[in-house]
Amino acid sequence: MRPVKKVALLHDLCCVGKAALMNMMPILSVMGIEACPIPTILLSTHTGGYKTPAISHIPGDYIRNCADHYKKEQISFDAIFIGYLGSVQIIDSVIYFIEQFPDTMVIFDPIMGDHGQYYSNFDASYGKAMRKLLPYADVILPNLTECYLLTGKEYQITGNHRNVLPLCKELRKYGNFDMVITSVPKDDCKKGIVLYEDNAFLYIGNGEVLSEYHGTGDAFDGMFLSKLLQGYSLLESVQASHAFVCACIQESQKFDYPEREGLLIEKTLRRLV
Repeated sequence: MRPVKKVALLHDLCCVGKAALMNMMPILSVMGIEACPIPTILLSTHTGGYKTPAISHIPGDYIRNCADHYKKEQISFDAIFIGYLGSVQIIDSVIYFIEQFPDTMVIFDPIMGDHGQYYSNFDASYGKAMRKLLPYADVILPNLTECYLLTGKEYQITGNHRNVLPLCKELRKYGNFDMVITSVPKDDCKKGIVLYEDNAFLYIGNGEVLSEYHGTGDAFDGMFLSKLLQGYSLLESVQASHAFVCACIQESQKFDYPEREGLLIEKTLRRLV
């Protein structure tokens, strides 16, 4: 029996700007989880606030070969995390990877848009292709925008968080997964969280007005995955992740530094040790 849990992270590697793997891996490590990165795309920086980064797309064959090698070496994982993929071309390879570990929990964050629209390098064809991954997921972690993009519905935002419920039911047509939906407004709460588990619908609000930083979603994902692998419930994992991200934001707000450098997770990580 392994002394620590092990997770495969299929996500982008963003060298400067603290996002993606660079946020998730230290959080998982501090929380006692072995993080095994399988990069889907390499970037010199994240794409917010920096000029066009150096980019190298990882071939789908690499991801398939990783899966084959791990199977040959009898390497197994306690969870597989699917994050930013960057291109339609590797989706089938990601599915192949998942299929080699059929009994492994899959957490899927369909990173492709925010604020009601796709990121500039994606369009509706990408959203449609991403739906192919939904049947393999045990839990999905979209923001509100990505919920709309996955369903193909026109984006709308109101103060009534119950409007998310039809989206949850629509997404459930693709698979029997639980959902954690971020950036859901309600009345005076700008960014709350909807938890949809076993057809139970719960809203978690935040009374504070907090600044936005690059990499908060990845910090949330890293803590959520850590707590889930430690045996906590979905609700407990969401609450811990929400609290951690809020603490990181509050710490970041103490300093005057370029926003593009992302969330200051380092100082907050010390509290977890």
